[in-house]
Amino acid sequence: MTRFKKRVSHAKEAFCIICIVIFLLIGLFTYLGPGGYLEMKKVQAELATHQARVDALQKSKQERLYAIDELRDDRKSNDAIERYLRKKGYGKKGELIQEVPQPEPDRTPAKGK
Repeated sequence: MTRFKKRVSHAKEAFCIICIVIFLLIGLFTYLGPGGYLEMKKVQAELATHQARVDALQKSKQERLYAIDELRDDRKSNDAIERYLRKKGYGKKGELIQEVPQPEPDRTPAKGK
């Protein structure tokens, strides 16, 4: 008795290869293409940067609003106004103001290992 080997037709092989190639191309396109994974990560990083800036600006705004409210509440006493002006670098008439410069950060390049 002769046993016949099952042969896979060339059309089926070609179809499987084409399907694999198509799936790989779709995967690459969703990863690298416009609106893909890499672009999404880049946009998320930009969003985080902008959100940090917005948070810093909101904090600054709240501090300024607090200072304004403090100055409005203490109109009769000049203590709040004097504290605010001293913080900004002003002094009373006849006072000498000495400002100590802030130390500059070390700008030497870090040694790599």
